[in-house]
Amino acid sequence: MPQPQRLEEFWAGMETFYNSMTASKELFASIKCPMLLVAGELDRNAPLPTVINAYNMIPNAQLSIIPNTGHVCFSENFPATWASIIPFLKN
Repeated sequence: MPQPQRLEEFWAGMETFYNSMTASKELFASIKCPMLLVAGELDRNAPLPTVINAYNMIPNAQLSIIPNTGHVCFSENFPATWASIIPFLKN
């Protein structure tokens, strides 16, 4: 973190964001650009049914489920995550 003295400010901002955010069908439907939704198979914060519901509401979405990973699938299995990102970027 480039400014460690601001860590408490960061967490307060994140709390405000998450407590005021509304993820709705209208919000997801408003996404117009191609999107790759990457999720960990074992994510407790965003379970597969939740991820799949979101995926179904986003036009032009692609879905990649990274096996045997949780919420931080990018760092838990970087090779598998990157392997799903490369074809998306090539399109």
